[in-house]
Amino acid sequence: MREPVPALWAGIVGTGLIRAGGTAIGLMLQLYEARIGIPPQFVGLIGVAFYLTELTGAPIFGALVDRRGWRPFMLLGPLLAAVAVLLTWLTTALALTVALPLLFVTRLLEGLAVASNTPATLSFLSAASGGNPNRRARTTGAFQIAVIGGTAVGGVLGGLLANQFGVNGFGVLAAFYLLCWAVFLRVPGTLPNQPTAQAHPNPLAVLRQPALWAFAPAWIAVNGVLGVWLNNFAHQLTLPCAAPPTAQLAALCAATSDQLLVGDYSATSAGLIFAGFAVVFSVGMLLWTRILPRMRPSLAMLLAAGGGLLTCALITLINRQTAAAGLPVLPLLGLVGALLVLSGFTPAALSVLMELAERNAADRGAVMGAYSVLLGVGQFIGGAIGGVFAAAAGVNGLIMLTLGFTMIAGLCVIIYRQMEPRPLSFSQESQQP
Repeated sequence: MREPVPALWAGIVGTGLIRAGGTAIGLMLQLYEARIGIPPQFVGLIGVAFYLTELTGAPIFGALVDRRGWRPFMLLGPLLAAVAVLLTWLTTALALTVALPLLFVTRLLEGLAVASNTPATLSFLSAASGGNPNRRARTTGAFQIAVIGGTAVGGVLGGLLANQFGVNGFGVLAAFYLLCWAVFLRVPGTLPNQPTAQAHPNPLAVLRQPALWAFAPAWIAVNGVLGVWLNNFAHQLTLPCAAPPTAQLAALCAATSDQLLVGDYSATSAGLIFAGFAVVFSVGMLLWTRILPRMRPSLAMLLAAGGGLLTCALITLINRQTAAAGLPVLPLLGLVGALLVLSGFTPAALSVLMELAERNAADRGAVMGAYSVLLGVGQFIGGAIGGVFAAAAGVNGLIMLTLGFTMIAGLCVIIYRQMEPRPLSFSQESQQP
């Protein structure tokens, strides 16, 4: 099958834009919550509320993709997200007692947007990349770079919108989502040699695959790490410790006064820190796209878990520095290296799921719905528990929880490695002259 390069790039660029919007709203929401004094426990819960609809909606949307095609659901995602952002903007004019439950609703709607768009996009990318291992590695790497690169752009975008427009930045972000929708318009509805749609898709059938569940615990644990930091770190950075709005936050600021990464960072600084992490991840994934075709995914994930342990140690060292001493250069350089290694986990995991999709070509949407389910479960757990750990110990609490998730992920990969199936692409490649 001829590679539909323009359509592939539309799917990848659209993914980057929609991820940028998601990160921007997440960051702006945390800044807004810090300004009005919402406790960390509620911050974590509000941040992960959208995973409830993502993980329940993704298998259903994935099955619908197999029945009706990917394009309608790729287009639906940005529209639902735009509505969610507009409702978030509305909460800024309401009393806190009314705004809090409505914020939960907006996050649920945002999760529905992701549940619609992600399985559809991954189904299209899986079909367009075919069974060629090198093309699949490039596609999965480009997708993950779009995800992390979008996160980097979103961190900067969220900080800029918050600084320039305040709460009115939510309205500007709604227009940004319409740009995402326009990009996804370039994705075709069908491709040559596409399997016939199922008449009666079963959204849960794919979840009964033994290979998927042998791999699932590690993927959940790693996404728990992402949930910890994406939903809680910006709030910790920007806590108004110089003038805490509540007694609870004043007590937290006093208890974490020796932590460099807690309190009084500006919105722009928080966005740039997020962007820096994301840029390093993007570079790491670009390097991993060259390595993955020559390596078993389980080995790549084990190496990445080792990078995660080193990352925890280095962030702990940085967080112990005093503000007067500034950021230590050597630990920062070491952190960059550790993050480059850690960045290999998500493209390796996605290659496992794409391999499963090739084994079940008629159920690509359902397989990629499983991607969102497992991602949602992990990030929901990490974000919610992360809020509790942050309330107890600040960024040190986030580090301790990350260490636990990383160790669980490494152990689960070791178990999965004993039953890892031989990739179809390897056997296909070996038959070529």
